[in-house]
Amino acid sequence: MAFVAAGLFVSAQGLFVGGNIGMNTENSKFTVETGGISASIDGPKWFGFEFNPTVGYMFNDNMGVGLDLMFVYGKTTEKLTDEDGDYTKTTKETSFGFAPYFRFIFAEIDDFQFYADAKVSYRKYTPKYTFEQGGISASMDGDKTTQIGIGVVPGMKYNFTDNISMNCRLNILSLGYTSTKMVSEDGDYKETEKISEFDFGVNDPTPITIGFLYTF
Repeated sequence: MAFVAAGLFVSAQGLFVGGNIGMNTENSKFTVETGGISASIDGPKWFGFEFNPTVGYMFNDNMGVGLDLMFVYGKTTEKLTDEDGDYTKTTKETSFGFAPYFRFIFAEIDDFQFYADAKVSYRKYTPKYTFEQGGISASMDGDKTTQIGIGVVPGMKYNFTDNISMNCRLNILSLGYTSTKMVSEDGDYKETEKISEFDFGVNDPTPITIGFLYTF
């Protein structure tokens, strides 16, 4: 898996804008051996892309507010088999969301700044499944999912110069609560599932988010 993050930071009298970009891919292959004969099977293939712009305002050297916007795209391709033969299942998921936050810088050591973001997040998405077999394809929507969460995420900023710095969010140390609502509909049938989750940063697929910043 590969992850790439980059950011741009602009400051004018306390106003800042920026963000980060992330991408990861994953391919898997299974090899089975028996009686001196081996065979290989391709596993699921995954591609993900994430873009998170942000804008905010620092009231003083220690406190500020901001807003993160979230766009995430993911695609998984699997080769499966049923009683009718081999078929391909593709899952596409596009989610949008936003997260206002309050930032507090609690320590400065030389060129390092340490801060914590207290944020409220909202995200909504509906996965889409496509099945292909024998040249015939069919598509269907998955559960409509809404996530609302609150949490605290620490971060660190290192200033290489007065203009160039690196920003790092330590998602592995995040503390928060997330409420997830999933709605499944099929004609007159409707099923709603609600999940409440409290976590200490162990469930984030991207433990560290890094951006390279430029300050005017």
